[in-house]
Amino acid sequence: MADYTVQVTNLSKRYPLVTKEPLHNTFVGYFLSLLYKPFKNLRELRKLSAAQDSSSKIDGYLWALKDINFKSQSNEIIGIIGTNGSGKSTLLKILSKITRPTNGDVRIKGKVASLLEVGTGFHHELSGKENIYLNGSVLGMKKNEIDAKYDEIIEFSGINEYIDTPIKRYSSGMRVRLAFSVAAHLDPDILIVDEVLAVGDAEFQKKCLGKIGDVAQSGRTVFFVSHDLNAVMSLCNRVIWIDKGEMRDDGEPKKVVQNYIDSVSKISNSTVDLLNIDNRVIPNRSIKWKGDGALQLTKINLENQIHSTSTFITGDKFTVNINYQLNNLDLINAPIELIVKIQNHNMNDLLVLSNLSSNKTLPISERKGLIKCIIPKLPLGEGVYNINLEAKIAGAPSDKIDGAASFEVKEGDFYGTGFARSLQSNFYTESIWEKS
Repeated sequence: MADYTVQVTNLSKRYPLVTKEPLHNTFVGYFLSLLYKPFKNLRELRKLSAAQDSSSKIDGYLWALKDINFKSQSNEIIGIIGTNGSGKSTLLKILSKITRPTNGDVRIKGKVASLLEVGTGFHHELSGKENIYLNGSVLGMKKNEIDAKYDEIIEFSGINEYIDTPIKRYSSGMRVRLAFSVAAHLDPDILIVDEVLAVGDAEFQKKCLGKIGDVAQSGRTVFFVSHDLNAVMSLCNRVIWIDKGEMRDDGEPKKVVQNYIDSVSKISNSTVDLLNIDNRVIPNRSIKWKGDGALQLTKINLENQIHSTSTFITGDKFTVNINYQLNNLDLINAPIELIVKIQNHNMNDLLVLSNLSSNKTLPISERKGLIKCIIPKLPLGEGVYNINLEAKIAGAPSDKIDGAASFEVKEGDFYGTGFARSLQSNFYTESIWEKS
């Protein structure tokens, strides 16, 4: 087995919460506070020690990270995901040796290049050129090594004409371009990239993702933090999910990302018992629908390419599993038509799917069964959607359920560009573009 590049063992980090020091109106009060301060600090240390030995929470402290354990190997691109405030940036700061852990051990083999925020490691009074050499020296590079990479850095950043201009006059996007270019081209053994790529334009983001892939392929390790889950899935070969300072999952990108998405979903139920649903339209009691009840839809379940879920990403495989029961056995072998309608929050039909419209005949061969409706690539944009169901058997209306299920969609990489490209649209489709 290959040796590790980073080994993190029982890593914890705590921060004191900001508290207001009491004001003293007299010199005696101030003197007494100084006198008792060592005893107060000792008491706090004992409280901290007790909290480390148990899962108890102590007042006045925030645990940004708690008992993090993992190893990284060369050639790995490790995505780190989680909600805001989960501890992702704290972890990267510790790996970058910007801050020290409260507990635990971090072992790093090789040089580390970090890009944690716009302009990190730059002197704003110096020019872009001077900052390249300054940043390279900080990373432990010799001048001749920087000289050898200088033209590549400038070319990749795309700011050739501004390279002699002081950094303080750069836009945030220009600073990110230069900072990333320096960090990625000076051959670090470990490259750490935080959310900063979100500042750049779409074209530069694509270049960065490609460069990160090149860095990993050359035998180095990359840690990549992003809220763009599509970029994480397309780029990374491993994902770590941190939640409230604790490591919730570590493994294959699609699986970990889907578990994370499920945890933050607005809708928790991916399976609905339709026999007990209030939205069923009772046969022969609806003005709009007169079903005979010969066939009933009993259950609906939604799943993507991984597992059952109520939250999907644009471009996901989308499967609707529908269970039924036949109440009139005289209709065995009769053809069924099943209609799946997907509506937006305004109750507008966006997709109307039918097995007959797809030229698929489904004869009922047994009393109970399962029918699947599969959309290979979900074309819906971000939002919450409802599913209405209708069933006909031998051409006669039989069952209807409005609001049989709901699901949520997160913006995704429908077009396979490597990151979500929002078009302010509710509906996506493949298109062919030609120029003659």
